[in-house]
Amino acid sequence: MDDIENFLEERARLREELELLDELVMTYRSNTPQVQPRWDTSPQSVSFNDIDDSVVEKGIDIYCAPFEQVWNGIYEPGVYDKDTLWEDVHDPRKIAKVIDAWKHGTALSPMFLVKHGSRAMALVADGKHRLTVARYMGSESIPFMVSSDSSDWLKTAIPSAKRI
Repeated sequence: MDDIENFLEERARLREELELLDELVMTYRSNTPQVQPRWDTSPQSVSFNDIDDSVVEKGIDIYCAPFEQVWNGIYEPGVYDKDTLWEDVHDPRKIAKVIDAWKHGTALSPMFLVKHGSRAMALVADGKHRLTVARYMGSESIPFMVSSDSSDWLKTAIPSAKRI
């Protein structure tokens, strides 16, 4: 009996959480606040990203560069452009959560970039919504994570990237 009660309580909690998120989406969609992106560039921030353990074990480095240079180093960045903030290509709940975190001063982990298969360019493996919101907010610089063995393609894709 306890298992059923626990399941129902958890389901009710999740439903309430989603309802609150949907309210936040409606609020921010109708009047998107201007927020300052805040980044957690500590070594511990790696654990907040959805990065395969085998990649993390090999090492992750955190870099920072001017936003426009990162933008130009990403393969087909238009999907993350500021005009797409509330478009169907993004999960509006994730967009709202990023805005809300930054509105309340919470630092988020940087996005994780990987090398494009055949080009010396980056693909956004994790952090697409953070990138989109940062673009919308007009960030001048942006930190990002890459695997420690990324130096060759990174020098070409984002030449001014500095390791933090």
